[in-house]
Amino acid sequence: MDGDERVREAIEKAKLGHELSARALFIEIVKENRDNKLAWLWLIGLLDDPKDLIIACEAVLRLDPSEKKVASRLKELRRLEKKNRKEDTNIALSKIDMLLAQGNIELALTRLRKLLQENDQAEDAWFLLVKHTPNIEEKEQALARIYALDPKNKEKEKALRSVRFFRKNPLELAKSYEEKGQIKEAVKIYENLARKAQGRGEWDRLLREINRLEKLKKEKIVYISPRLTIARLSIGVPLLFLAMVITQIGYDFQHFTFLMGVEFLMVIFGSFLAAVAAVSSEHRIWQELGNVAGRGSIRLRMVLVTTGTTIMLLPFILLGLEAYTRWPTVFEYLN
Repeated sequence: MDGDERVREAIEKAKLGHELSARALFIEIVKENRDNKLAWLWLIGLLDDPKDLIIACEAVLRLDPSEKKVASRLKELRRLEKKNRKEDTNIALSKIDMLLAQGNIELALTRLRKLLQENDQAEDAWFLLVKHTPNIEEKEQALARIYALDPKNKEKEKALRSVRFFRKNPLELAKSYEEKGQIKEAVKIYENLARKAQGRGEWDRLLREINRLEKLKKEKIVYISPRLTIARLSIGVPLLFLAMVITQIGYDFQHFTFLMGVEFLMVIFGSFLAAVAAVSSEHRIWQELGNVAGRGSIRLRMVLVTTGTTIMLLPFILLGLEAYTRWPTVFEYLN
């Protein structure tokens, strides 16, 4: 029986209501000849599974792109597939979130990886993997995928560059973990580096770091964000300057001049720069001025602290000179 006769037989079965046998015969036909448009068209009406329907529609459009009804059907099938996939992904992510909340990290990561194998477009799942995976290489791969999904996003690009920096510089990663209070993770990095140490000197240095961190773990050091640290370090000197200005004007704000206001702003700015230089941990400022990981180099921090201290001290010097020039009026006031 040639191909045309088999197609006619399958069509006759379909018209008589024998849909299962007709579908099976059409499937055999297209397996032997993937360019049989008529068989594919009949399969679109006989198939149930949306994935199979998409394959059939794509085959018809490959053979004849002018089939508008098939193109419309394919568009609708893809829309429904995307919607169903999103709903299934959200359900799976909610179950993974429950596992993470219960502390079952390994099982959650296993299910998360399986989910991403089935749907590599799930950006929320990639973000969850970045957040919870302990493996720096896997974190880099996840961020690379996130960036590939949205290549114009600068924040995602920075995150990818940052994790690549840390992968190549594990000591910097250990410092980062330590500054965030994640002592256990920092210790693991030093232990891995110690296993690969080339020489007794390097091994001893890494062992000292491990012992130091173990002591910190016992002391339960609390992590303080760089922003809070900068704010705390920035506020002291401006308050001192303001107190000196108030004393200078005799608590009478009518004598508060425009120059004093400019000097006060200079002190705030200089104090802020000095505070930023004192904090080497990750924050946005160092991402702009320092390296991609958001950490400032020693040289850059020295430049910043010198600049900030100079700007900060200049108003104090000017205030001191003004006080010195006004010193004779004190005696006039006392007399």
